[in-house]
Amino acid sequence: MHTRSPVSSLRAGRGGEFRNTDGYLTIGLHYPGVPDQERFQLVQNSDPDEFDPLAEILTTMEMVADHLLPRSIADEIHSETSGGIVYRMRRSLKHGDALKFLENLKAYNELVRESRKNTTFRKRIAGMTTIPFALVEHILQQSYARTVALEVEGLKDYQAFSSEVYGELLPKFTTKIFKEANLTSDKVFMDLGSGTGNVVLHAALECGCESWGCEKMDKPALLAERQRKEFIARCRMWGINHGAVHLQHDTFLENRSIAETLKRADVLLVNNFAFEPDLNQKLLDMFLDLKEGTQIFSLKPFVPANHVITTRNAENPVNRLRMVEREYFSREVSWTDSGGKYYVHTVDSSMLREFMEKEMREKKRRAQSAS
Repeated sequence: MHTRSPVSSLRAGRGGEFRNTDGYLTIGLHYPGVPDQERFQLVQNSDPDEFDPLAEILTTMEMVADHLLPRSIADEIHSETSGGIVYRMRRSLKHGDALKFLENLKAYNELVRESRKNTTFRKRIAGMTTIPFALVEHILQQSYARTVALEVEGLKDYQAFSSEVYGELLPKFTTKIFKEANLTSDKVFMDLGSGTGNVVLHAALECGCESWGCEKMDKPALLAERQRKEFIARCRMWGINHGAVHLQHDTFLENRSIAETLKRADVLLVNNFAFEPDLNQKLLDMFLDLKEGTQIFSLKPFVPANHVITTRNAENPVNRLRMVEREYFSREVSWTDSGGKYYVHTVDSSMLREFMEKEMREKKRRAQSAS
């Protein structure tokens, strides 16, 4: 049984930045993109894996300093050499000094308010060519913690060894996929079997692309929609734009929007680690609508080992796929701490075309020899 209690080291302190709500202290934190504060109720959970508001507050401050402010201002908040506001707040927590904690929180909020008003944040963000991965991961974790994490136990209600087994690809893995695919803001990304929408949101944030997901199971799809709304609000708080996000609660085999978007997709993700063979075959049939050059990332190969094009299998959809095997490493997926294989398929009809041209030349040669 998990319990919650007030943060003991801050019980004694009271001030303008604090509010007392049902026996718990509540503090406000300013963000780069909006004038309103986010309110945090300061609680300690008995389970160390539960949400830790103080840890998130301090990490958020570090992210703002490290990625969204010029060094001259950032060092006032977080500096490896001279300390700064975050360092003093950590010391305040260690020594139970609530007034010092509050004093430094107030100083941080004033710096953020001023940097927002004088457009420092806006100019800094506008000059970014990419969003640093650490910041991307933090924003995604904030969205996840306020939605999916609250009901994560419900995601375990599935039929074992079926195509509905739930597992997550973690940001450390998916950012590698995006880089390998050269996924940029002018491209279309699609996740078939998108679960709670984690990778769809990740692609939209890190790459700024149009990002689609489709999930059949009710519980993950419900949490995906909640997470989508939280993600949009959170990006606004940070003052960071993202690509368009589209989530479909349906089977991807029958959804019309998915079928139409598939025709212009540039990068496709299919976590088919637990998919049954007939579902993988139906996916192959869907891939016939993909344009040349589309890349498909999967956890199981669609092209059989040692596959060779022959006259007997020339109509097989796998003949349009050029496949390479890659490796993922520890802590990149949710279901194991070990590494594993993933597969990159590129739609490339040249292999089949070359085979057919070769067959035509051979037929012509045989006909000439017979005459």
